[in-house]
Amino acid sequence: HFGPDYVSTLSLGLQFYPVRTMAAAREAFLSKTSRRSQWLARVLVALTLVGVACSSLSYNHAFVGSRGAEARPRATAIPRREAPSVIVDFAPELMLTKRDRSGPGPVQMLGPKFWDEVEQQGLQQVLASNKGIVQVLNLLPGVLASQTLARLQGLSEHEWTQENNKGTILDQAIDSLTSVLRGPGKTAEYSYATHNGHAIKGAAGVIESLVGDSVLNLKAARYQKSNRIAKHGDAGSSLAGIFTRTPDGQHIPVGTKLRRKFAFIWYLTRDWKETYGGCLVDHGCGDERIIVPQFNSAVIFEVPRDHEVTEMVEGSPSRYTVFGWFYEAVPASEVLMPRDHELAEMAEGSKSRYTVFGWFYETTLAS
Repeated sequence: HFGPDYVSTLSLGLQFYPVRTMAAAREAFLSKTSRRSQWLARVLVALTLVGVACSSLSYNHAFVGSRGAEARPRATAIPRREAPSVIVDFAPELMLTKRDRSGPGPVQMLGPKFWDEVEQQGLQQVLASNKGIVQVLNLLPGVLASQTLARLQGLSEHEWTQENNKGTILDQAIDSLTSVLRGPGKTAEYSYATHNGHAIKGAAGVIESLVGDSVLNLKAARYQKSNRIAKHGDAGSSLAGIFTRTPDGQHIPVGTKLRRKFAFIWYLTRDWKETYGGCLVDHGCGDERIIVPQFNSAVIFEVPRDHEVTEMVEGSPSRYTVFGWFYEAVPASEVLMPRDHELAEMAEGSKSRYTVFGWFYETTLAS
C-alpha cells in the first residue's frame, strides 16, 4: 500500500511522482504475497500448488491510499519500473499515448506522464506543443482527490462565498458598459460559490509545483442549479501584495503588476454527465469542444483563451472543482506608468465647476 508517507511526501511540493518510493512499496507488497503463498504451500504439502501460487503473482493489483480503498485489479501485469502512482484503468501500452491532435477535445495525458514531461520541459513547453491546452487524467493520487472532495462536501454553508456579476440594476448597467469598452473575452456573466481555505491546502501544495517561478491563486468552486459562466477569455491582472511569493520562495515586490499566464481546473465530482450542465466548452481552436468533467482530471490551458461553463440543470448534483491561475510578473517596459498631475486652486468668486471623472480598471474575473 502507498500509505500516509507517500501523501506527506507529495505535500512537500515534489514536481513528479516518486517512482523509487512506489517501486519499493510494490516490492514489499509482492514479497508479502510471496510469503503467504509459501505458507499455504507448506500447509497443503503439495508442490503443484506452489507453482500455482507463484504464477498467481503475475496478476497484479494497483493500490493507492492508506488501505487501497479505491484499488481495482489490473487485467495485465505492469513492470515495476512503470507502476503508476494513481489508479489507471488503461492497458500499460496506453500509458504514454496522447490523443490524436486532429480529434475532438484537447490532447489527453495520464498523470505520471504529464508530471514527467513538466519536470523535463516545463509546463509552458508542454502546453505550447499541444495547442495550448491539455487534459490530464488521474492528475494526483486518488486518495488525495477523494480527501479533498470529502472536505469540500463537508463545508458548512457559511464557508462558501456566493459570487456573481449580476448585482443591482446599476451594477448590471456598469458591467454592460465596461464590456463594450473592453471588448469581448474580458468580462462575462458568472455565478457560483467559492471557498479559499483549509479544505484545499493539501492539494495546493502539490499543484503549485507545476510552475515554481509563478504566483498561484487557487480557489475551490461549487456549482449548483443555474450556475454558469458565459464565454470569456480569462485575461486579467492583479497587483502583488506584501507577502506575495512564488512557490520556489522568490519574493515579489509590493505593487508589481501580475498577469494571468495559465488557467488550471481540477475536477472532483464523480460520474458526471453532460446532461447535468457544468461542462467546460473550449472555443480556443475555432469550434466548440465540450469537455465533460471526470473525477481527478484537470484541464490546463494558456490564457487568454475563450471558453465557458454550461448552465447547471435543476436536479443535478453539486459540481466541485479547484481552479485558479498561474501569474507572471509583467515586464516594466509593458507597464503603464502613473502620470503625475494636479488641479489648480479655484479662485474666490469663480463659478462652480462640474465634471464627471473616473478610472478604467482591469478585472481579475474568476473562471
